[in-house]
This record gives sequence, C-alpha cells and structure tokens, in this order.
Amino acid sequence: MTIFHFGKHSVPFADIHDIRVEYKYHENEIYVDLELNGGAQLSLNLPDSVVFMEQFLAKIKEQKNL
Repeated sequence: MTIFHFGKHSVPFADIHDIRVEYKYHENEIYVDLELNGGAQLSLNLPDSVVFMEQFLAKIKEQKNL
C-alpha cells in the first residue's frame, strides 16, 4: 500500500476518496484538499501540497507505465 507522508502524518492513498486542486499559476502556488474515507477533509499547505502532487504523479506514472 502506498502511503503519503507529510509533516508528522501518514495517509494511505487507499484512504483518499477524492482531491481538489487549486492553483495560482502566476504565483507558482498549488494547494490540495484531500477528502478521506469517512468524510474527513485535510487542506494541505503549499509545501505539503507540492509533496503530495509529486507522490501522486509518481503513483500515476507507475500504475500507467508512463
């Protein structure tokens, strides 16, 4: 099972129900909100959002053989 680590937290990707991504292209910012199974929501700060997106893109590349 792949686990997303940020700060002192660990969230299995299997527990993530959905994500919402907000980006500000000209400010070079990206923010991710995670919706977890059971209805919990996490709003990630900029550094954690970047880490999440890096790990999420790596997961996509691995699963899709890209």
